[in-house]
Amino acid sequence: MALRTSVIIVSDYGSGEAKGWDDLRLTLHALARQDYGGSVEYLLVEASSLADKVPADLQVILPSLRVVFVDEESSYALKNAGARLAGGDILGVLDGDCAPHPGWLRHLVDTFQRFPDTAVVSGRTVYRSPSSRERMIGLLSRGYLDRGAAAATNSIANNNAGFTREALLAHPFLDDIGAFGGKLQAESMRQAGLHFRFEPGMLAAHAYEGWGMERDIRCHSGFATVMVRKIDRRIAHAWLCDLGIAAIPLFFLGRLLLSWGMLLRLWRYYDVPLTAIPLGLGVAVYLHWLEIPGMRLAFSGARVEETAYR
Repeated sequence: MALRTSVIIVSDYGSGEAKGWDDLRLTLHALARQDYGGSVEYLLVEASSLADKVPADLQVILPSLRVVFVDEESSYALKNAGARLAGGDILGVLDGDCAPHPGWLRHLVDTFQRFPDTAVVSGRTVYRSPSSRERMIGLLSRGYLDRGAAAATNSIANNNAGFTREALLAHPFLDDIGAFGGKLQAESMRQAGLHFRFEPGMLAAHAYEGWGMERDIRCHSGFATVMVRKIDRRIAHAWLCDLGIAAIPLFFLGRLLLSWGMLLRLWRYYDVPLTAIPLGLGVAVYLHWLEIPGMRLAFSGARVEETAYR
């Protein structure tokens, strides 16, 4: 029996601004070019507060698109609302600034059909840029669950993934700690015995907004690194939080070593030249240095206030 499929699109960065709508148009154009042969429901979920700002041409780009407005503001709450409204057995979830490759949806459905015990399948996200340096930054920021080839994984990409309806409704996105708290959702699913996979054929090109976006990402990432472990002590290395701010150098070093390993494993898959790897090792140091303010906020009990994320 064919699996009913829905795709939920939510804009999580720069929402309501001209650049955000342009990125969303690119994503919708990409969805209109999918080579998947089955029927699919497309839902754009947006906050009611932006109802009068949604461009009229979006449904021209993707005629089957259904735009729904809900009384929510955060991107995770919007995705959860979309999951409740969608009719599919499989729920693809894409951020509005992630344009999928034409085979994205076909690979998503095929993975669930070939591995019926899978609850979540995540795709590969690259930065949409002609610059090898920026593609390298994309690897360092988005390659944390990439296995190089299709394989089991222990993480979930919150911007480029597909869930079984049952799994997502039972373990919704958690927005208690902002835009990068997905580890809490993944741990909840993992503790329930659910299985995750990585599928490189689910390729999506993420818009690149420059160093301002990277600083925003890294501040949130540092904040979430600490907060998820303060909230859920089952997450690996949660004991470090008992050290307070003295744990920051240890988090920094551990995350840096993981990034260096990731760069050395995956550079070819992100179109990064071999000659750029020494630069990438240095860039990784700087990116993780940018996470320290977020870690300090988490240990002090404050929150990330200045952000373009919703």
